[in-house]
Amino acid sequence: MMDYAVIKKLIEEDIIDFDKMLLKNYKKIGLSEIEAFLLIELNNQKKAGHTFISPSKLVKKLTVSEEKLLQTLDGLIKKKYLIIRLVKQEKGKETEDFSLDNTLSKLIDVYKTRIKLEITKSEKTFDSKEEEIVDLLENQFQKQLKPLEIELIQKWINEDNYTIDDIKRAILDAIKANKSTISYVDGVLLKKSKTKKKHDKQKYDPEKSEALKAFFDSWEKN
Repeated sequence: MMDYAVIKKLIEEDIIDFDKMLLKNYKKIGLSEIEAFLLIELNNQKKAGHTFISPSKLVKKLTVSEEKLLQTLDGLIKKKYLIIRLVKQEKGKETEDFSLDNTLSKLIDVYKTRIKLEITKSEKTFDSKEEEIVDLLENQFQKQLKPLEIELIQKWINEDNYTIDDIKRAILDAIKANKSTISYVDGVLLKKSKTKKKHDKQKYDPEKSEALKAFFDSWEKN
């Protein structure tokens, strides 16, 4: 999955819409509707450069009673969706600031889980392994694969004998590293294959092979 700091920056620059992310997933991260709308308003205030939470302004925006608003704010703070802190300015003066970073982290986790399920538990049916991997890569990388890339996928399956699970894990690694390229997936597969071969080679010890030991014992007796 794309690095948290990158996603936060994209939200700050309005490339990713925080409001849509939250409205689509607020129930999945354990929020009520009023909590979601309050966090959206706080995010808008943050974008406008306002770091001090003003209940009187929020009441007008959300059309709820001040008592209900304060209860909602208190609940968000207790559940750590909203973090309020004091920040030291120049000359030692302190000002209030707030953070929605924990809310963003929870939203990112929702998308991580969704992507993982899409990759590992596809409900589609395919005529071949190659077709399944091509469909998966085109959906996750959001682009149509070139003929040479499809040939590489065929090589993974028919010559390198990678399993579907091997390839899916490599695709997940690529997504986590924010590397949406077939060459990166190929590199992950190659590295894991070399590691496995090295491990298997180290694990085999002819001195401990019972079959070989029996053979040499009988050979010496003869």
